[in-house]
Amino acid sequence: MSKPRFLTPDLIARTALELGDHTGEKAMTMRRIASELGCDPMALYRHFRSRELLLDAVADLAVADAADPDPDLAWDERITATAHAIRGAALRHPGISAHIASRPPMGENGQRLGAAMLTALDEAGLSPVTAVRSVQTLVAYLASSLAMAVRAGVRDQRWEEVRDVISELPEAEAPGEELFVVGSAEQFRFGLRLLMAGIKAEAVAESEAEGTGSR
Repeated sequence: MSKPRFLTPDLIARTALELGDHTGEKAMTMRRIASELGCDPMALYRHFRSRELLLDAVADLAVADAADPDPDLAWDERITATAHAIRGAALRHPGISAHIASRPPMGENGQRLGAAMLTALDEAGLSPVTAVRSVQTLVAYLASSLAMAVRAGVRDQRWEEVRDVISELPEAEAPGEELFVVGSAEQFRFGLRLLMAGIKAEAVAESEAEGTGSR
């Protein structure tokens, strides 16, 4: 065990993040993190009541890599850029990416990114209620897509099985060969584009309803 260092929540979270980057999710135990810091595992609990709360802090630290989009972009382009930035940041830290998928960060960086999305949705003309629900939907899509991306691979045997089933369906005109690899960047981009199209349509619908009601 190395020489103990003065512990702070930030030092603990950064050490855990680095450990996960190098050795993966399973190595991020309280005992292993404490060993990296040269302290007793119980010392970590003075700063984090549970391992889950520590991982929450690590997750928020990981998405600090997600930069704010260019403010000159249109509102929908800013949301798209933010979503890609979050996904990219999470996947650059494989030890914590699965945790980010299951518990989206709500710390300083998570709040920053969420606020950016809300600001953009406000510019779209959505009502506050619809804007909040849209952010919730975007976060849910990010989380599920990230969970799949953690396990993303290649066109394996399962992909081939699904392709063959789809190709044999009488209703299917498109060949199963067009299936995305589950969790791939291409699948994420396509799904996000569909989701953004839905949000735009909702903004138009709300604007038209408001115009009708004011007559």
